[in-house]
Amino acid sequence: MIKKNLLLWISCIMLVACNNLHSQRGVELAMEQYDHLIKEMNADSIALLYTPDGDLGDIVHGRDSIKSFLASFKGIRVLSQHSISGSVKISGDTAVQNGTYYQTAVVNNNDTMRISGEFNAVWYWMTPGEWHIKKMMTIPAHE
Repeated sequence: MIKKNLLLWISCIMLVACNNLHSQRGVELAMEQYDHLIKEMNADSIALLYTPDGDLGDIVHGRDSIKSFLASFKGIRVLSQHSISGSVKISGDTAVQNGTYYQTAVVNNNDTMRISGEFNAVWYWMTPGEWHIKKMMTIPAHE
């Protein structure tokens, strides 16, 4: 009886934890992970954060293409990457997040660039219970 109750208790905790991530805060945490991976320029992990048929802008489609595209930026070292969520709207297993981003990067160990702008991310809730990017669009600010 104790084992059965313990199993039920663990199942309830897992369900609550999963539901807490299927929320606005869960989307924001997923974006924090994306920012971290961009800073690391980890093309493999960034690509895996996308859905298998995900889009990076209007030019790159699918995880393999996203990975290859990001891996081509060999001369760039990202010093900082930060996104601020302006809004998150969730409908079922889809979330639309809008906000602003700020990035500082060094190009070819020479020029430091500070880039900012707006982003629009469409997230999809996938098994085993994680948000993945279906489409990420950025609009750089004009200075």
